[in-house]
Amino acid sequence: MERLTHDSYVTSVRLAEIKLALSRSLKARRQKVMTQVELAERIHSSQPRVAKAENGDASVSIELLIRAMLATGVTLQEIGKVIAEAG
Repeated sequence: MERLTHDSYVTSVRLAEIKLALSRSLKARRQKVMTQVELAERIHSSQPRVAKAENGDASVSIELLIRAMLATGVTLQEIGKVIAEAG
């Protein structure tokens, strides 16, 4: 098993923090504008996958989180702000 260097560990932790911040933001925004089913349809995914995204499941990619947020009407600037505030 490969040991993580300090820098790799810090990077992994920061990435996890960014994904959690995006997940929280997605859930808050999505609840205001549509259901999980509606969002899933817009991003060509499934309702369970949207639920995982909103709950910070580690298997969900940043790409999916960003696509989902954009589908709710969030701007790239707002996504950038969420990412900046997570770090």
